[in-house]
Amino acid sequence: MLRVRTVPSLELILMGSMDWLTTIIGIFYFGAVEANPFIANIASTSLPAFTTVKLATTIVVGLLFYQAKKLLEKTQDKTSQAFKLTGAILRTAYVTVNALLLIAILNNVLVMTHLL
Repeated sequence: MLRVRTVPSLELILMGSMDWLTTIIGIFYFGAVEANPFIANIASTSLPAFTTVKLATTIVVGLLFYQAKKLLEKTQDKTSQAFKLTGAILRTAYVTVNALLLIAILNNVLVMTHLL
């Protein structure tokens, strides 16, 4: 029986949490603003609501990646083209989400250092 590794999902949750933390520090201590137009209004009006939305989204995305990998590993024919393509798409999506989170974190740190 194959075991699904949880490290990639936990890494996404950690990266999302770091994005949240650097955003909160930037807003609260440096007067920065949230650049994401979907949640900018929440961030400017209620930090607890912003925290809830941001961290809940982060956890849901991490769990979705975990469940997708777990479901993929249950596939009987691991040599099929569909299995290989789905695995490649999942890996690409994971790398893309990680890269976007890293960019967001670096942007937050750069904004804070610029505001010093």
